Amino acid sequence: MRILLTIILLMTLSVVGFSQELKAQEQTEQRRKKPKTEYRVGSAVITVWVNTRKDGKTWKNFQVKKIYKKDDKWLSSNSFSETELLELKAVIDKAINEEIITTKE
Repeated sequence: MRILLTIILLMTLSVVGFSQELKAQEQTEQRRKKPKTEYRVGSAVITVWVNTRKDGKTWKNFQVKKIYKKDDKWLSSNSFSETELLELKAVIDKAINEEIITTKE
C-alpha cells in the first residue's frame, strides 16, 4: 500500500512540475512576442500588441510612451509636456484610425 501511495505521490508531483514548466514557457514566449506595429508622432509612441486567448479570440492592447535621448542613450517615459500632449493626441488619432476604424470597415 505504501508503494502505491508513493507512486501516486511521485506521479502527482511530476504532473505539477510539468504544468509549471509549461506555464513558465508560455510566459517566456509572451515576453518574446513582438508588437503588431508602432505609431509615432514626434516623441509620442503608441505600440499595438495583439493577444490571443486559448479559444482563438484576439484583442489589442495599446501602450503609450514618450521616447527621448539622453547622453547617447534612448529612454522612455509616460510623462508629457504641453507640446508633447499635442503629439500624443495626433498619434492616438492615427492609431484609432488605423487599428479601429480601418479594421471595422
